[in-house]
Amino acid sequence: MKSVIDLSSLDILSLIGRDTKLKRLAGTNNGEYAGPCPFCGGHDRLRVWPHHPSRRGRFWCRVCGRKGDAIDYVRERDGVSFEQAVVMLGLRDGNCISHNTDEPAVHRGTRTPNSSPPTASWKERAAGFVGECRSHLWAPEGERALSWLWGRGLSEKVIGEAQLGYNPLDRWDRADHWGLQGERTNPVWLPRGIVIPWHFEGAIWRVNIRRPLTWKQVKGRESKYVQAAGGRNGLYNADLLASARPVLLCEGELDALTVLQHAGDLVVPVATGSTGGSRCTRWLARLALSPVVLVAYDADVPGEKAAHYWLEILPQAKRWRPFWEDANAMAQGGIDIRAWVMAGL
Repeated sequence: MKSVIDLSSLDILSLIGRDTKLKRLAGTNNGEYAGPCPFCGGHDRLRVWPHHPSRRGRFWCRVCGRKGDAIDYVRERDGVSFEQAVVMLGLRDGNCISHNTDEPAVHRGTRTPNSSPPTASWKERAAGFVGECRSHLWAPEGERALSWLWGRGLSEKVIGEAQLGYNPLDRWDRADHWGLQGERTNPVWLPRGIVIPWHFEGAIWRVNIRRPLTWKQVKGRESKYVQAAGGRNGLYNADLLASARPVLLCEGELDALTVLQHAGDLVVPVATGSTGGSRCTRWLARLALSPVVLVAYDADVPGEKAAHYWLEILPQAKRWRPFWEDANAMAQGGIDIRAWVMAGL
C-alpha cells in the first residue's frame, strides 16, 4: 500500500549524517553520497540519495543490504515499529498509518510491535549467545575486554550482575536461527566486542555490542555500537524501576551502570541506548510513575536536543547535564558521581 506520509521535506542526509560521515560521491539520482554503514561498518559502502526521484530520500548498504527511506532507517537503527519511527521523526502521531512495509496495514495504532517482547526463538538464541559471551569475558580471550571495562571504572560486581560478556570474533548468524526468517534474509551480524544484554521481566529484549574500533574506523566514523537484529527498543535497567524512586535517564548503558555503582541507592539509572530510544508507551508509562526523572543525556548538541523530548513529555523531568561528555567519562575524570546525583535531586 502506498504511504500517505509526505517525506519530501525530510532531510535524510542530516538524519543519517548524525550517525556516520557522508561525502558526495556522484550525481546519480540527483546526488549520491557515500560513507561507512552505521549497521555493519562496511567502509564507504552506504549510499544515500537525499533528492531521489521518488521524492523520498533513500539509503542502501551494498554489504548488509539494509535500505529504504527515513522511516526505514530509524526503524532499523533504533529497533522501533513503524508508528514509533513516524513519531520520532515528527511526522504524525503514528495512529492508523499506511506505508510500504511488511506489517499489515490495519489498525496500527492499536498495537505497536516494539511494545511486545521478542519472539521465543529470538530470546532463546540471544540467551545462548549472551551466556557464551559471559564465559569468554572471564576467560583468557576476554582479558583485554575485561581490562577495558575495569578501566572504565566498573566493578567486578556490577559487570557480573549486568551479565556483560565478550564476543571474541565477528560472526554472521543465520536469520532463521533467531526466528527472523519471515522478517529478513540477511544474516544477523554479531561483531567482536563487549556484549551488553537488555533484560525485562526475566527475558532478553535486546543485545548491544560495543565494538573495539581501530583508529581508521574511528576516523571513518564507523558505529561503535551494533544491535543484534530482531531485538526490541527497550529501556535498559527497566526492571529496577519503582514508583517511589527517582530516575536518572542516560543515553548509554555504561553510564547507567556507572551511576548504579556509585549511587544506585539514590536513583534508578536507566538508559535509552540512543538519543531516540525508548520512546514508546510501555516505557513512558513506567517513567511517569517516578517522582522525578533527571535527564542526564550526553553533554553535546544531540544530547541536548533529545533531552527536550523527555522534558516535554514527562512533567516531573529535569535536565541534569553532565559536566562534560557523560556520566562514565566524569567518573573516569575523578568526579564524585554520588555527589553529582545528590545535587540533581
